[in-house]
Amino acid sequence: MENARTNNDETALFHTHFFSKNSKFILRASWFGAVLLLSFSANAQSLLSVDSAIAIALQNNYDIVIAKNDSAVAHKNNTVGNAGMLPNLGINAGANYGLSNINQRFTNNTEIARNNVNSTNLNASANLNWTLFDGLRMFFAKKRLSLQESFAVVQLKDKVQNTVAQVITAYFEIVRQQQAVNAYKEAIALAEERLKIANTKVDLGVSGKTDALQARIDANARKAELLKQQVQLDNAKQNLNVLLSRNEETPFEVSNEVAFNDKLSAQSLQQSNSNYTIQAAMASVKIAQQQKRETQALRSPVIVGNASYSYSYAQSDAGFSLFNQNNGLGLGVTLSMPIFNGFNINRQVKVADLQVQTANTLYEQVKLQVAASAKKSVRTYETAKLALALEDENIGYAKENVTIATERFKLSQSTSIEFREAQKSYEDALLRLVNARYELKQAETELLRLNNKLIGE
Repeated sequence: MENARTNNDETALFHTHFFSKNSKFILRASWFGAVLLLSFSANAQSLLSVDSAIAIALQNNYDIVIAKNDSAVAHKNNTVGNAGMLPNLGINAGANYGLSNINQRFTNNTEIARNNVNSTNLNASANLNWTLFDGLRMFFAKKRLSLQESFAVVQLKDKVQNTVAQVITAYFEIVRQQQAVNAYKEAIALAEERLKIANTKVDLGVSGKTDALQARIDANARKAELLKQQVQLDNAKQNLNVLLSRNEETPFEVSNEVAFNDKLSAQSLQQSNSNYTIQAAMASVKIAQQQKRETQALRSPVIVGNASYSYSYAQSDAGFSLFNQNNGLGLGVTLSMPIFNGFNINRQVKVADLQVQTANTLYEQVKLQVAASAKKSVRTYETAKLALALEDENIGYAKENVTIATERFKLSQSTSIEFREAQKSYEDALLRLVNARYELKQAETELLRLNNKLIGE
């Protein structure tokens, strides 16, 4: 029991300090995962611990990789340039060569008539445009980009925490199936012992053959159940491999023990807005509000400052102008004011307002759902604790009962039916204990997930 508590404390410490705040936690998670993977490869390639499974998932899980990329994209997009706060600078240049025939007559009766006249025109300009005022739309856009980056980070944390919960659940599903395999093996051993005693009684002539035949039937039935249970164990291992984004046939073994957080108090975990799902919903509301402000700013005048430096050169072998060259700096300000555009701005503002209402509605829905799930998880966790305590007690009684029944059957003080019932009671108690352990671990994991305790803040 003490070893289980020690392992659990280490697991709890891992879960609590696995990530730091905001984007730094991604780097720390990757670094810590790499350390665990190196340790795992060097020391025990066949035995997979729950912490090693989590580390592999953090590096390989496809959903986490996609969420990391989404977060990185949001970070790259969060710039003042993308918000429209910086000037636009461009350079234009051109060159033209012409060969033409000229026939010109001027007011002073001068005539020019020449064929194959060469002409050259060169031009270049550097133009700068800078939005000086747009109804604060650029500032609203920058705020929205920052909110979208925060939203992506929260989504990444939520995805990481959900994946960690899935890995823990899948891992202990394997433990459950493995313990069930052991339970069936123990049931087969009891059935074989009963068959041995029944055959001995038949040989001694103190019992009929029906007891031996029934014992053989029960033993074979347990063996068939063991085969089915082994398939479930293999399927559970395959599911975890898929979750870890590695070859589904990768062989590994798991620990056969289930460690619980003895210090966990369900009542002390008061669900609040710290839940990542709620944080993401609130971020969506704020993003919608910023988008509405950006849309409303379309009604404001826009002032754009512009500056340019231009150069032009023109030369011709004949004509009114044989040579022309100029260069210089130009400065200006442009004011544009929307007057009427088919009521499109009004339509966009109304749409944005509806999007804010939708985001608020979804936020209230998420809060309600998470609060209900949190209360449900508390009840499930408390019930699972009580159920496990009862099954722990029952297994002792069932084991003592089957031991007594075995001795009584050997001495012909009980019938095969009584012995069979004692065996069945013990087998059922074993399986109920296995399921009770898994259900408590599952409830514990869900309770921690809903309260952001699997990976920390």
